This record gives sequence, structure tokens and C-alpha cells, in this order.
Amino acid sequence: MVYYPRSKKVIAKEKAKEKVRKAKAEPLIRKMPISITLLKKMDGGDKLSDRLLSKLRGHSMHHSLKHMKQMVKDLSKGGSFRKAHKDAIKNVGV
Repeated sequence: MVYYPRSKKVIAKEKAKEKVRKAKAEPLIRKMPISITLLKKMDGGDKLSDRLLSKLRGHSMHHSLKHMKQMVKDLSKGGSFRKAHKDAIKNVGV
């Protein structure tokens, strides 16, 4: 098998395309995450582990407070993160 190196021109085009793709994918304004204290105060939040609470905190940057309350409620009943997320999207939205 013979390896043909890419030219600098091709590499520059690929980098430009990647930069445009990333700019479209990332929102201009990032939402602040919900604090762990507030997550603990939600209905059933005191039953959740610290690891799960930190995961929920990062998840809250992309979702509404209503969505997060529903997820905390489902997780405190013993559901999985993925199932709680899907149910929250179905019931209350993003």
C-alpha cells in the first residue's frame, strides 16, 4: 500500500470546513448549569448520588428547568438516566 501525503492546500480546506461545522453546531450563548444544591432540593433529589447529581448539572446546560425536575423525579424512583431523559422529553419537552 502506498501512502500519498495530503497537500497543504487540502489540509487547509479540511480545517476551514471543520471550523465552519463547529461554529454552526455550538450555540453562541451557553446556558448556566443548575447548581447541585438546587438539584438536591427538587422532589427526590436528596436520594441521588453525588456522581449522578454532577452528571445532571452538566446535562442542565442543554435543557429546561421543567425537564430537569422531571428527570430528577424519575431518577429518584430508580430509573436509568437514558429512560428518565426520554420520558422527560416525551412528557415536558426539551
